[in-house]
Amino acid sequence: MDCRVYEKARACLYALLPTLLLLNTQARADDGDEAPTPIRLGNYELGRGLPLGDSGFTVGGYATARYDDVRGRDPRVTADHLSLMLWWEGGGRLKFFSETDFEESLATKRTGPDEERFLALERFYFDYTVNDTATVRVGKFLTPIGRWNPIHADPLVWTTSRPMVTHAVFPGYATGVMLQGTTEIGEREMDYSVYVSSGTELRRKPAEDPFTEARGVHFNLPVSSKLQVGLSLVDFEQDQTRGERKRLAGMDFLWTHNRWEISGEGIYRGSSAGAPHTEKGGFVQVVAPLRGRLYAVGRFEQMRLDGTDHPARNWVAGLNYRYDRALSLKAEVVGGSHLPDGTPEGLLASISVLF
Repeated sequence: MDCRVYEKARACLYALLPTLLLLNTQARADDGDEAPTPIRLGNYELGRGLPLGDSGFTVGGYATARYDDVRGRDPRVTADHLSLMLWWEGGGRLKFFSETDFEESLATKRTGPDEERFLALERFYFDYTVNDTATVRVGKFLTPIGRWNPIHADPLVWTTSRPMVTHAVFPGYATGVMLQGTTEIGEREMDYSVYVSSGTELRRKPAEDPFTEARGVHFNLPVSSKLQVGLSLVDFEQDQTRGERKRLAGMDFLWTHNRWEISGEGIYRGSSAGAPHTEKGGFVQVVAPLRGRLYAVGRFEQMRLDGTDHPARNWVAGLNYRYDRALSLKAEVVGGSHLPDGTPEGLLASISVLF
C-alpha cells in the first residue's frame, strides 16, 4: 500500500474518531448492557418494517451512504445501496419475499461504466412450510455458502468492505429450489440448506457470472452456547466457463462472548480444468467492544485466485458504532498486497440504516 495513501487514510480515521466517541457518550446504554431505545417515527419502529394495513404485506429495506478515499481514485461519496424489501405472511404455510436494490444510484464521481448504476433483483422467492423442521423455497435466493453472504444487509455486517472469499469465488445468488430447516443432532439443533439451481438467473447483475447449474448443501451446528461451526459443499458450473466443473468445500465459524466476536471463513474450490484453476483462502475477523456501542474491528485475509502467481493478502482495521441492528456507522483503513484490480486500499466509511 502506498505510504501517502496510508497516512491520509489514518489521518481521516483519526478525524472521524471524535465523532464516533461523541455519539457513543450520548448513548443511553452503559457499555451496551441495556438495550438501546428504539428509533420511532410515530408508531413505526426503525428496522422492523412497515405493515401495509391488514393485507399481510410488510415493506422494509436498508440504505447505505458511503465515502471512499482510496489509492488511484479521487475521493467520492455514493448512495451505495438503496434496497427495498417486500414480504407477505398470510398466516398459512405459504410466504413470499422480494428485494430490489438500486446500486450506486447517486455518486459524486463515476469510476466505471454506467452498468455500475443498476436496479438489481436481489431476491424473489416463495416459502412453503412443510412442517416444523422443513421449508421449501422456490425462486431467487442468496447462495447459502459461509456466513457473510446469507447475512447480506449492510447494517448487519461489521465493515464497509467485504472479504474476497465471500464474493470472488462463487455467485452470490442462485435461482432454483431449496429445502431448509432444522434437525436434531444429539441434543442440539442443526440448521441445514439443500439446494439445486438450473441457472435461469432472474434479473442478473451485469458483473455477475451466474450459475448454469449448481447442487449444494450448507450446515450450521451450535457446538456450544458460544461457538457455531458451518460446512458448505457445492458442485457447480458458471456461465462464463461452461464445461468447467467446480467443486467448492468451505468451513466457517462464529465465536461470541461478552460482546466479543471472532469469526472466519475458509474455502477450497477445485476445477476440472486442472490445478492452476484452483482457488483457496480464508479470513479471520475480530470484533472487540470498546465502550458502549463502539467497537474495534480487525480482519486479515489471504486468497489464492485463479490466474494469479501470488496469494492476495488483505487487512482491515476500523471502528463501528452500532446503535442497534437498524443503524451503524463504520470507518476503516484497508491495505494489502497482490490484490485483484478494483480492490480498494485506503479509507472507507459508511452509514447504514435498516428500515
